[in-house]
Amino acid sequence: MTRSGFATKRDAQQALDAEVARQQAGVRQDRPLTVAQYLEEWLTAKRNLRDTTRRSYAMHIRRYLTPSLGHYRLQDLRADHIDALYSDLLGHRLGATTPATVQHVHRTLRSALNSAVKRRLIAWNPAVQVELPQHRAARSSVWEPQHIGVFLDSAADHRLYALFHLIAFTGMRRGEAIGVHWSDVHLDRAHVVVAWQVTEGDGRPRLGVPKTAAGSRVVPIDPLTVEVLRNHQVVQEAERAAWGEAWQGRGLVFTRESGDLLRPDVVTHTFRKLVEQAGVPIIRLHDLRHTHASLALAAGVDIKVVSDRLGHSTTNITSNLYTHVVPAVARSAADAIAAVVAYTRGGTVEDVSEVLARRASADLGRSPPAGEAAGQSRRPRGARTHNPRIKSPLL
Repeated sequence: MTRSGFATKRDAQQALDAEVARQQAGVRQDRPLTVAQYLEEWLTAKRNLRDTTRRSYAMHIRRYLTPSLGHYRLQDLRADHIDALYSDLLGHRLGATTPATVQHVHRTLRSALNSAVKRRLIAWNPAVQVELPQHRAARSSVWEPQHIGVFLDSAADHRLYALFHLIAFTGMRRGEAIGVHWSDVHLDRAHVVVAWQVTEGDGRPRLGVPKTAAGSRVVPIDPLTVEVLRNHQVVQEAERAAWGEAWQGRGLVFTRESGDLLRPDVVTHTFRKLVEQAGVPIIRLHDLRHTHASLALAAGVDIKVVSDRLGHSTTNITSNLYTHVVPAVARSAADAIAAVVAYTRGGTVEDVSEVLARRASADLGRSPPAGEAAGQSRRPRGARTHNPRIKSPLL
């Protein structure tokens, strides 16, 4: 017998075939769907998807999955079929793609096939057996503190100045900031409640709730941001008065001049133009959020606090996104701990180093005790004699 428990490869294959047959016995045989038919039904049944996610799934199915895998029977789909698709994508035979695109397509297919397993349409998910190409996300560009100041000074006269200020000083996502209502803003208590977000859907903005439970949160704001929002409220009241009955206000803090919803893509385009006018390094609007997080961590703000402000579900997400900042934060923490320790001999690093240096010098000049071989290390004081009856090395 081999270590796997099978005498030959034939025995192993027979065991695998038996397991497949056992699993297939529990699979429904009344619906001989093709992959294309199943993917269409799966997407239609996903009733709780955000518009952006639905469009992304639909694009992956239409552009990549159906042309290459759609003709297979769902129960006949194998990992090597999926491997061939990804090889074609990376070989640019299906258009210019990257490892990141392959991973996005794979997530869509894996999710769809997981649902097929739950519905007993297939016995197992062949997508989990596929090895994906390595992809390392590019590090986001962030501004230095002076860049934020230059940008905000340059954009001070723009009607959306307060929006960009809020994102820079709170780290809100674009859609979250656009979706803030005045009823969510508590200036006297200096915080903003994130309860809505605006997304793009069918070419127009849509107001909805945050994607995750962690996205709904209370974000404290500083006195300057409080004042900026007060001033913006005065400006908005003047716009509403100028538009009169034509004002389409919904109680939102940031709107078009008519009071209607802002389009997220228009906000991004406006930010890009203002960045160019300010003459600061070019970054994306989403990088303003990254800038806020990076500066907060670098300033010593606890990572749990930063995670809560950003609306991350765990601090792991925050630390993974800002790995370039977290080591510096850990170093600052180590230095801060050392700074508050009261040494019994001397209170500074130099004092302690001097004591240690004198001790080392004395040890070097001391001859070994009688009976000890030169160079042999001595047992530390208090070390007990080895007792063979004691089994644990910790005792």
